[in-house]
Amino acid sequence: MELLRKALIVKKNYFKIVFFLIGFSASLFASEESFSFKLKGESALLINGDTGVVLFEKNAHNSYFPASTTKIATALYALKIKKNSLSQEIIAEQDSIGTLSSETKRKMGYKGAVAYRLEPDGTHIGIKKGEILTFEDLLKGMMIASANDAANVIAHELGPTVPTFMNGMNQYLQELGCKKTFFTNPHGLHDPGHQTTAHDLAIIAKEALKNPLICEIISQPKFVRPKTNKQLEAVYLQGNRLLRPGKFYYSKAIGIKTGYHSKAKHTFVGAAKDQERTLILVLLGYQDRSAMFQEAIELFNLAFNQEKIRNIYIKEGTQSFSRVITKSSQELKTYLKEPLDLVYYPSEDPKAKPFLYWYSVELPILKDQPVGEVRLISSDQKLLKTVSLHAVEDVNLAFTHQLLANWGWGLAILGLILGGFLFFRRAN
Repeated sequence: MELLRKALIVKKNYFKIVFFLIGFSASLFASEESFSFKLKGESALLINGDTGVVLFEKNAHNSYFPASTTKIATALYALKIKKNSLSQEIIAEQDSIGTLSSETKRKMGYKGAVAYRLEPDGTHIGIKKGEILTFEDLLKGMMIASANDAANVIAHELGPTVPTFMNGMNQYLQELGCKKTFFTNPHGLHDPGHQTTAHDLAIIAKEALKNPLICEIISQPKFVRPKTNKQLEAVYLQGNRLLRPGKFYYSKAIGIKTGYHSKAKHTFVGAAKDQERTLILVLLGYQDRSAMFQEAIELFNLAFNQEKIRNIYIKEGTQSFSRVITKSSQELKTYLKEPLDLVYYPSEDPKAKPFLYWYSVELPILKDQPVGEVRLISSDQKLLKTVSLHAVEDVNLAFTHQLLANWGWGLAILGLILGGFLFFRRAN
């Protein structure tokens, strides 16, 4: 086995020599790469929603128009700055519900208030000036019915202007790690500067799934808008067909959001859960909405149908790496009581490598004493597993060093006796 020494660090009583171990792997199953899939859309990313490990991707870092998947970020940021006021009533202002045609917005250059103005043919729940709705109902209308007017009312209320809200939201998304995202409005209607990537949308979705209220809302198949001071009760269906009975119903689906406008085409950010595993899927740039839902199901199933594999990086038992201890009688030989192994799905191979760390030890070293450890580190520098390294046999002080040590003690005792004798002799 070849050992490549990477670093030498001395810190207090922990002596750490780090080695990258090469030629060690004894996989029980051949490790596979992320699965292949012929995608009809322009961009895609499938990740493990808990670990962030990428299972499948296509143009995941290229910029696209997200359409109404923007609303995931709007809901996430709105709940971050307004945590405990779900029942608060909000009055719709004219600035939130004003409309302009897409052609007029184009001619005006999407500047100022034009950037967030609604469009007559956009999705909405018909909010009227002066209408009173609760913050929770606005969130549901935005996320389930994909209501552009609800998104504007929320942003205007919390901003306290829509541009101010967007400034805060963009900064928040940057902090989350969305480096190629900039949103000019809270709903996703077309604006040339309103762009993101599949990668960034996956980051947003991963964060959104940590919020219990968002999880509850995005899983509902319909939204019942209650009777208000301006309108009667109305029912709106969920845009995510994976959550509704029908051709594309998918029992493992738990959300999240669809989108569409002519420039963005059909877009989708979805999540599905099977036992302990949650997956997040982003699909962008689909001409055919049905094809988008069908491929979402196929990609989820490809991942969920995989069986875990066990990869043994270092077997248990005596190891070929050893260490020479200063003044020792022999070389320190080592063994592992258990293998350094990992169980994972083939498409989620962490590309891990083991590193050897020696402990600071003093002679004598006893048989079976822990003398170091081997750590399994993923390609993104996460510690996945640690296994202790033990001494094969006792390692004592070399005979010559024992003799010198004993001789030194003898001289010291003799000196004390002689010194005492001379002291008493002078005293008498």
